[in-house]
Amino acid sequence: MAQFRKSNVKLLILALISVLILSIGHAYSNQILLLGSLLLFAGVTLVPNKKYFLPIMLFYLPWSPVLKINPGTFTFFTLVVPFVFLLISLSDFKNRLYYRECIFVPLFFVAYTLLVKLLNGYAIDMSYLFFIMMLFFIPIYVNRYGKNIDFEACVLYLTVGVLSAGTAAKILMNFPHMLRYIDVYEWEKIGLTRLSGFYGDANFYSANILVTIASLLIVLYKTKNKTMIVLQIVSIMALLYYGMLSVSKMFILCVAGIAVLWVFSLVLVKRNVLYKIGMGLTILLVLVIGIASNLFSEQIELYLIRFGMVTDTQSLTTGRSGLFEIYINYLFSSIVSLFFGVGLSSMELVSTSASHNTLIQIIYQVGLLGSIFLIVWWWMVYSILSNKVKLRTFEKYYFLILIIAYFLPWLSLDMLYFDEFFYIILLSILAKNYITTYY
Repeated sequence: MAQFRKSNVKLLILALISVLILSIGHAYSNQILLLGSLLLFAGVTLVPNKKYFLPIMLFYLPWSPVLKINPGTFTFFTLVVPFVFLLISLSDFKNRLYYRECIFVPLFFVAYTLLVKLLNGYAIDMSYLFFIMMLFFIPIYVNRYGKNIDFEACVLYLTVGVLSAGTAAKILMNFPHMLRYIDVYEWEKIGLTRLSGFYGDANFYSANILVTIASLLIVLYKTKNKTMIVLQIVSIMALLYYGMLSVSKMFILCVAGIAVLWVFSLVLVKRNVLYKIGMGLTILLVLVIGIASNLFSEQIELYLIRFGMVTDTQSLTTGRSGLFEIYINYLFSSIVSLFFGVGLSSMELVSTSASHNTLIQIIYQVGLLGSIFLIVWWWMVYSILSNKVKLRTFEKYYFLILIIAYFLPWLSLDMLYFDEFFYIILLSILAKNYITTYY
């Protein structure tokens, strides 16, 4: 990142040590090492200044599926949040009256979803309770620490987390018992192999990588240190490599769109000509090295196989357009469901299949009325965290890069019940603040 702070690096080293122990523990099924790594994870998350909570959670986000003792148990990534919530609430007890403004909208949302659940006869599950807890926790957290959260620190932690998780997953997939954690999709008939890190879905994995690439590009345009520029470009190339291992059509299409916008914004950005030429030559050099080493050759062949299979719109979206149609037809055939949803009940699906579209998922889960509540809630969070500075002309291109990388994949994924629904949106607000900050 543009600036390395000692406190950031020390905490990051501890986080890396914890996932190294975690990886060794999983590789050799050593319960003592696993428990020790999880205790260190809890210490890294709970002990430091809570302004580091978001960067730390972004680091552990790609590791979250393996932050557990056994495959069937609950991830510690989620379990640690209530404790952080409790610590923040107790440490700032004097401001509890001010926080009433932050819990007013969540209270309405809880009452609304519980009523819909009750009328539909749906049970209250853990995913519902966690979602509600986050609705209370996020506004209080950003209200207390939002102005002190460093976007560059967030990007640093996220980048190291994604790259370390991707590397560990490639190594650990050679241990047969780890395949319970690591999903490797293979279509032997055509020689297609898709990797997904520790995620169970290659598109979720690549979506996380897209967020990291876009975040690095945003930091890159403000970085002046030549060494840091090279490190960031190398990190982006490594992320591209891991992203291409997913053989996700969504990933490669988003990367193409981001690349076009970034080149266009590089021309418009107000920096000297030498910087632009140097940036172009550095990227060209890294690309030449990557091509000469055949780093991307296998992945390019796999992408050609995937796109070679496309014969119509249905296959281009890998069956998602059919699911969209099923959900849209259901919603418009049931006005009650369209307006009120199913009360945030994750196990209730149409035709036992997820919608694979976050916008459709939100409307199906909480209805149009509940969607308004969520919009109001996010606007409240934005109003607390945003610096209220408008984007200049060339900055809008970087913001568009952010939108493509952060949210376009959500049109083919169900994000509502995943941690990314909260952490990535928070990161997007911080990114917008960072873009409009002038040094």
